[in-house]
Amino acid sequence: MRAAVITSFGAADVLHEAEVDTPVPGRGQVLVEVRAAGLNPAELLARSGGFDLPAPAIIGFEFAGTVAALGDDVTGIEVGARVAGWPDGFAQGSYAEFTLSSNYTIIPDGVSFTDAAATVIAADNAARGLSLLRPDPGETIVVTGASGALGGAAVQFARLQGLTVIGISGRSSLGYVESLGAIAVEHGDDLADRVRAVAPGPIDAALDTAGKGLVSTLLDLRGGTGRVVTLADPAAAAQGVTFSAGHPGNRDTRPVREALEHIAAGRWRTRIARTFPLRLAAEAHRALEAGHTGGKLLLVP
Repeated sequence: MRAAVITSFGAADVLHEAEVDTPVPGRGQVLVEVRAAGLNPAELLARSGGFDLPAPAIIGFEFAGTVAALGDDVTGIEVGARVAGWPDGFAQGSYAEFTLSSNYTIIPDGVSFTDAAATVIAADNAARGLSLLRPDPGETIVVTGASGALGGAAVQFARLQGLTVIGISGRSSLGYVESLGAIAVEHGDDLADRVRAVAPGPIDAALDTAGKGLVSTLLDLRGGTGRVVTLADPAAAAQGVTFSAGHPGNRDTRPVREALEHIAAGRWRTRIARTFPLRLAAEAHRALEAGHTGGKLLLVP
């Protein structure tokens, strides 16, 4: 099979297309023919050596595709089923024509592979972050990075739960954030004061999906660390802020399935900026590193 392979770790140029053996599903696994793979900041860290992966490695932490083969003891799924989920290994990931998975959900009819692949990590992490805040309907929450895949998922889950959402984004994305049902506020100077000016009442909770030093603004808005969660700034834990990172032990297909069902019903939006073939994986990483992508980036084998 073709894959974007890393034989040494470093800058984006270490990614290159190569022919490698197609993996064989083990007990409880399915072999998935990858139709789309999302690009995520954690993969930049993995590529540069931050995860201490063995080389050669195939990274890629989310996928959408079709089941090509079943391992032993796999039930409830058939070859040909459309699925989205996580590869089982950090070094045998989704930047490839095929990957192995035991953690996936069915893609509903009417949902594209690209929309599904753009939703897995975002929906799972956003739902976990919101659950840590314990929101009640009618409360007001601030979400940073509201125009990104993760922030957009958080905004949409929060709105579906009956929350008023104030979404922070760059100027070019304010209209998109408003289309998700949030009150959009531009990132920049005097942010806390501008958020207070549009809030219908007190800020009850805050979710950081952007990092970039915005936790201090959320602490100002909340008057302390209570009900402030970051999904993007591990350094904030030193200030007493709850930091929650996604990892194999806390992945949950239920919010992924819920988001996909909302997409099928026309109640959920994804924002895909660009797709790349495997041979341009390095270019895709450079685009992700540059930021301001205007939506999700995907590899399409």
